[in-house]
Amino acid sequence: MMNLNVTVSEAKLLKASFESIDEEIVYDPYPITETGQRLDLTLNKCQLIPERRLLNFEHIDPYLREHFKAWISYACKKYSNESLYVQHQLMKRFKFNENSSQEAVSESLENQVRQIMESDIGSSSKSAIRLIYGWCVEEQLPFFDEDFFDLYLDTLKFGTDEGKGKDVLMEMANRGPLTISEQRVFKDAMGNVVPEQLSIIELQGMVGLKIGQVLGARDVQVIKIQFKHVGVSDDGKPYLLLPRAKQRGHKNNNKYKKRPITHSLSNLISVLKSLYEEASGKKRTEDDFLLCTLTPRNRIPTKTRVTSLIYMERRRKFEIALGLKFKVTNRRLRKTFCTQLIAKGTPLKVVAELMDHSDLQQLEVYYRHTHHIARKLNDVLRSEASDLLDAFEGKVVAPEDASQAGQQIFAPSSDQKLHLIGSCGSATPCSLNPPLSCYGCSSLEAFEDADHKGVVDHLVQETNTLFGESHAVEILQHKDFLAATKFVQMLERGEI
Repeated sequence: MMNLNVTVSEAKLLKASFESIDEEIVYDPYPITETGQRLDLTLNKCQLIPERRLLNFEHIDPYLREHFKAWISYACKKYSNESLYVQHQLMKRFKFNENSSQEAVSESLENQVRQIMESDIGSSSKSAIRLIYGWCVEEQLPFFDEDFFDLYLDTLKFGTDEGKGKDVLMEMANRGPLTISEQRVFKDAMGNVVPEQLSIIELQGMVGLKIGQVLGARDVQVIKIQFKHVGVSDDGKPYLLLPRAKQRGHKNNNKYKKRPITHSLSNLISVLKSLYEEASGKKRTEDDFLLCTLTPRNRIPTKTRVTSLIYMERRRKFEIALGLKFKVTNRRLRKTFCTQLIAKGTPLKVVAELMDHSDLQQLEVYYRHTHHIARKLNDVLRSEASDLLDAFEGKVVAPEDASQAGQQIFAPSSDQKLHLIGSCGSATPCSLNPPLSCYGCSSLEAFEDADHKGVVDHLVQETNTLFGESHAVEILQHKDFLAATKFVQMLERGEI
């Protein structure tokens, strides 16, 4: 079951560890509520003042008791005492068999949550359960599965108890898949990093994120990888034996899937191994973990792998080094990986295999969401192109004001006829791909009376028709399409 080792430090943090797993729950056992009351969460009971509502933690199943105390430590600063009491009553519903494995508890928890969400219980109660489950996922607490939350729980709409049918879902920044613009910035930032100039801690964060980017791997998968799981096939292609995301039953324990990886990821792992050996003066063995802990004083690599919480800190250190204005996590990269697979038309069963899902119903949510986006390609392009250009570098002129004669640019529109859209002001031969690439070129002299929107819309529709909706999503992310869309957007707003 659970072995609770309590040591109250100056930071007043309480750690609860589980015998069957190496995850910890850390929280402040002496938080102050909204009403100014200091709680003592080391006790089995807390009475909320002035309402005199009793929180009896002995009524919470032992597997979730420390989870709920951690939640109370966080939530008491934000929510009323009455809300905390209601949440306590809800958490009393969950029951588990004694001496269950981590996988069994996680699966039972998902089943119980599903039953509650499909029952006629009030919407406010459903919202509270989703709130607590989502918080536990964000904190990476044991038993709470991020895919179950992202692909099922977080997609539910159940209105409000007032019967207004109001959607209670809330968009949260830095949680969904990376947007097209974020992907572009992230890839550029990763490409500019010199791994040898990073500290071991920063490089561990980079390796973990890179695995997430290439394979869609979760935190719990990344931290289990050992050097023996990295190899090269007979044809010279690097691969990684990736631990399963979910271990269902003892027969599935320690199962790995052989997944091809990029040469850049393989080289990154080699650099990390070299830094380990340089710091310790010893060769790393095959059984050593890719992401290991370091000795506190001299930062020498150990034989122990990092926990999810330690890896989260490693990742944050690297995020600081990247200097991004948005958050990148394995969770977001996994969503991005899944969304891109679906956008490319990958069959549902293949996606389920790569994402290690047995419940295809969860992935169907992604399918519906991604194809909904694909049907509105123009809207996606317009929103994602907004950060591509700070200003249009060419000119908008009248046809008679073109700087050079004989350099007209033609493009087809929806009526299949060629239209004169502008002129090239460059005196050197063009190496671009007109007319599409012209919109991102500083030499373009776009004619003010041309139907530029019709031209760009036709190019988008033609791409969609020729390559199919799923492939068009990828093609239309090219900088030329984004630049053309941005130009039309600025023209319509009167900015050029």
